[in-house]
Amino acid sequence: MKKLFVLAIAALAMTFVSCGNKAKAPEAEVVDTVAVADAAAEAEATINALAENLESKDLNAFQTALEAVKAKVAEFLANNPAIAQEYLSKVQGFLKENADKIKEFVGGNAAVATLVDGISAIPSETIEKLTGATDALKALGIDAAAVAGNAVEGAKDAAANAVEGAVEGAKDAVEGAKDAAANAVDNAKNAAAEKANAAVEDAKAKTGAAIDKAAADAKKKLGL
Repeated sequence: MKKLFVLAIAALAMTFVSCGNKAKAPEAEVVDTVAVADAAAEAEATINALAENLESKDLNAFQTALEAVKAKVAEFLANNPAIAQEYLSKVQGFLKENADKIKEFVGGNAAVATLVDGISAIPSETIEKLTGATDALKALGIDAAAVAGNAVEGAKDAAANAVEGAVEGAKDAVEGAKDAAANAVDNAKNAAAEKANAAVEDAKAKTGAAIDKAAADAKKKLGL
């Protein structure tokens, strides 16, 4: 009985470790990775458009592309700040690398210069800095209050999903532990039963052999 109990406890502990690791699997990270990849592709398309406008000296088209950048940043911020951070940081990289060329190209056009400076001024090193840059966002006409609200709601949703995932993982761990313990007990019972049956068969065989020997000895004594 003590042996059965030890086997059940061992199976229970192994199941908790296994299920605990499964519960930690970051399913959401897959979604985030895909979303960030999409943002990077969107940024690449924007950069290509800006580069073409810069090369062709088309100031109107360049301004339109910058307006599109502003709209994209606002759109991404309203849905997922991580996407906005990825998109904005790449576009800002292009503007920084080509700063001298852009400054010469823009010349005295205050509207375009303001767009370039405004987009470049938004801190994008981290999501926290980006969502906290209320003044920089307001300068571009982006509703900073809405951005902050969406960031908070996103954090709440992420926390709620994490808790729900942990609860489900715990439930699975308990159920798995119950099944493992039950299986361990059943296996131990079966092993014990097999051992008992083997002992019975062995005893029968030995008893039969003893009876046969006793009969043979009796016959021998009787001269049969």
